[in-house]
Amino acid sequence: MSSLKAERCQRIHEEVVSSRDEISLLPDDLLIQILLLVPIKDAVATMILSKRWRYIWKLMPKLEYKDTGDECKSKLYVGKLVANVVDRFVRKLELELHWTAEPSSLPKNLYTCKTLVELTLSDKIIVDVPSSICLPSLNILRLFHGVFKDEDSLERLISSCSVLARSRVSLAVSDDWRYRFPKMNKLRFEKPHIDIVCHTDDKFLKAISLVTFLVLPLEDPMALDFSGFTFSRLEKLVICGRIWLDILPLILNNSPKLSVLAIASISGYLPGNLPTSWSQPSFVPRCLSAHLEEFLWHGYRGNEDETQLIRYIFANAKCLKKVTVTFIWEHIQISAFNLEEREVIESVLKSMPRVSTTSKLVV
Repeated sequence: MSSLKAERCQRIHEEVVSSRDEISLLPDDLLIQILLLVPIKDAVATMILSKRWRYIWKLMPKLEYKDTGDECKSKLYVGKLVANVVDRFVRKLELELHWTAEPSSLPKNLYTCKTLVELTLSDKIIVDVPSSICLPSLNILRLFHGVFKDEDSLERLISSCSVLARSRVSLAVSDDWRYRFPKMNKLRFEKPHIDIVCHTDDKFLKAISLVTFLVLPLEDPMALDFSGFTFSRLEKLVICGRIWLDILPLILNNSPKLSVLAIASISGYLPGNLPTSWSQPSFVPRCLSAHLEEFLWHGYRGNEDETQLIRYIFANAKCLKKVTVTFIWEHIQISAFNLEEREVIESVLKSMPRVSTTSKLVV
């Protein structure tokens, strides 16, 4: 009996070992797909399983690393990891560092990776672009809350990429460090494109002329000196939060190719309480007379200043095709307004003369 029992145990052991070996016998493509389903640290840890697994993780086409630690060894680990995957011809790299330590620079070979197609860098990362940058295949670049080494880093990064230099560039700028922008990489845009999220004191100004899509959630109109900016490629502008009516003409005048203008007022910001008032400028921005095709206002209140602004746009936007207006009471409690007041404001909007006779008003 003991002999039969021993044979049975041996047979079970052999079956278990055999089943383990069957996984190792799978082709590289299937093993890579398995590793893509687990956290990157676990995927790297498989290298100690056997010689078969030692280099499989290096063949992974995507690296998405998130770390909330603050130890020096984490920085060393990240640096070695990035350098390694670059040497293994990585095509897509997503790196987020949320630790409490100081921001970290990445290996220089990242900026000369010829196979890299998509790059996302978030938070505690120093964007330190060398003069020898060469990323010929890169067509998607996302930089969220990173730290630019100097004022030339962003411009050098964009200009040195042959595909990206002609692409759509989205920039969101805020003067509130607590503000967390929605990750624009969750949206589906055409390729190639660049998405950048930063704050007003970041070193990005030299690249401002390359921006085609700009989002400005500003609390303080003096946070940025708009008189010094020329948005030569800007096509879409979104102003959200507080509406600084006095600087809007300046922004429009410095955006000659603007075709879409969107205003998103603060939810719950009551009428008659605007930070500044509207004064009609003595000039008509070139974008109004030659390019602006779509105007959107979310959270419209219909007070005197806002009415004057929208009347000015209607009177000067010769190429306007569509105007969409939603009211402030659609964002706060309905009891603050009544239907009669809504009807009056709608009537005023519809009665405003529009220089573009083919434009459509949607309220």
